[in-house]
Amino acid sequence: MTTQTLGAIWTKERTSFRVFAPQAKETLVNLYRYGEDESPFRVIPMTRDGSFLSATVEGDLDGVYYTYTVDGRETVDPYAKSAGINGKRGFIFDPKTTDPEGWENDKFEKKMPIIWEVHVRDFSSKLSIRESGKYLGFKTGVKTPEGRTALVDYLKELGVTYVHLLPVMDFGSVDERTMEEYNWGYDPASYFYPEGSYAMNPYDGRSRVKELKTLIQTLHENGIGVILDVVYNHVYEVETSSLQICAPDYYFRMDGEKYANGSGCGNETASERTMMRQLMIDSTEYWAREYHVDGFRFDLMGLHDVQTMNRIRANLDKLPNGKDLIMYGEPWYCFAPQGVFPSDMHHANLLDDRIAIFNPELRDGIRGSNFHQKDLGYVQGNVASINRIKTWIAGGDCGFDYNATLKIKPSQQISYAASHDDYTLFDQIMATTNPGFDGVKAHKFAAFILLSSLGTPFFQAGEEFLRTKNGNKNSYKSGDKDNGLDWSRRDLYDQCVQYYRGLIAIRKQNEEFLSPNCADFKWIPCSNDGAAAYSIGDYVYCFNNTNREAVISTESYGKMIQLADFDRTDLSKACEGKITVPAYNVFLAKKV
Repeated sequence: MTTQTLGAIWTKERTSFRVFAPQAKETLVNLYRYGEDESPFRVIPMTRDGSFLSATVEGDLDGVYYTYTVDGRETVDPYAKSAGINGKRGFIFDPKTTDPEGWENDKFEKKMPIIWEVHVRDFSSKLSIRESGKYLGFKTGVKTPEGRTALVDYLKELGVTYVHLLPVMDFGSVDERTMEEYNWGYDPASYFYPEGSYAMNPYDGRSRVKELKTLIQTLHENGIGVILDVVYNHVYEVETSSLQICAPDYYFRMDGEKYANGSGCGNETASERTMMRQLMIDSTEYWAREYHVDGFRFDLMGLHDVQTMNRIRANLDKLPNGKDLIMYGEPWYCFAPQGVFPSDMHHANLLDDRIAIFNPELRDGIRGSNFHQKDLGYVQGNVASINRIKTWIAGGDCGFDYNATLKIKPSQQISYAASHDDYTLFDQIMATTNPGFDGVKAHKFAAFILLSSLGTPFFQAGEEFLRTKNGNKNSYKSGDKDNGLDWSRRDLYDQCVQYYRGLIAIRKQNEEFLSPNCADFKWIPCSNDGAAAYSIGDYVYCFNNTNREAVISTESYGKMIQLADFDRTDLSKACEGKITVPAYNVFLAKKV
């Protein structure tokens, strides 16, 4: 069973409907002219074929809305490819009518991954543009208050190669009629079509599809790939979920008579079951094919079994350029049902080595723990954190064994200091230091460490201009005031932006980062145990956030050109032999 045979399969001559409903006694297809109100203009009984029900309607149904009635309960099709307002009715359409001009030529060639995570609404919500907070807010030609680049032009200038979009699959917490609510979107309602609140016209089933494609096309035209944050581990509400109505209690794990709740959202899906696993495989393939996305980030991946994640990877690999698609997820330990291996930190070695995981150890070494406010990281001056950072900067496969179970290749590691969860990096630093602490200095050290790590560097949107959410640690529904990107800070902290930009450009020059492994990495002797020095290929790195100098031995590298220190990333200074790195400074050079 594939995405080609479930859902509403449209042709100009006829539309075929097929749904998994193994227990249903009576199922109907309801056809509507509009996405809400009115009665159906036609109702068609479905016939059973094993665990599936199907029906065929002759004629062109392009532009028609539909639902299923399963044993008296009306619901949207779990495999609907678009919908009307608030996702209450699926939408039947010719996919080509949702393609922006030139879509057939849209493409993106895989690049060295440098990932920038952003919420669609946050990206433009504080700018005075017509498309503020929408998919179409991903546009060019927009400036900051002081006339610097903003939005997509800014991303291109910064040099990031992938934008990670917080969930854009249809979610349940925002009323698309009023759009007064705000939410990150980790409350999925459907898995095959985009959220309507980001569309200019959420009542029109074509609008959300075409506008998300336009967002992707715009980023591709500017050399930037798109990664979708996907949430298969739970649903917004079990009782109203189309999965539950069509197949009661099939898609969800149970804990006695209650729904298991490893997600903390009241339920968790059962990825190990055939049709839930198939839904995840079909959905990711559909987004890759129809929307040309370039990768997936799996929310609470630790709730999904290893076999399912590896099957998704193998299925994506079969697509044209499928092996170039990026996959990574949250490996937090959530559950351990008997006979199921979860895709968490303790089982990462069972995952395909092209499925990466977030590394909280490196994060906490850089900035301190999210859970202990007085736990300082290296960038706040806790020099003892250097050991934690040194353990992971080369990847876990280079000698660190997490809880006696974890060994991952550097390429399986997402290196980060902040994400949408918890404090921004700036807010974490401000919450753990005294007034007057130099936040710019701390951000520069964080950027240097992340952009010289063998893992894939990942940044929260605006981290490079000291993004703040006004100290809000959990802003998932807090609105635009806290969450929206303040583009005036891009002006205020442009010097820090340019430092990130320069380090990104240097990283792109080092081809070793395209296929990192331990052979590329070597430690360099250093006189200061609070500093770290190492080489990756022909590049030498040292960071020293202590109050004394660090002397490093680079005789074996011969003549070098220093490219960066703590103030500049455009140096071109000859150096060799013993190098002295001043207190509170960094050193980056290339062998010549």
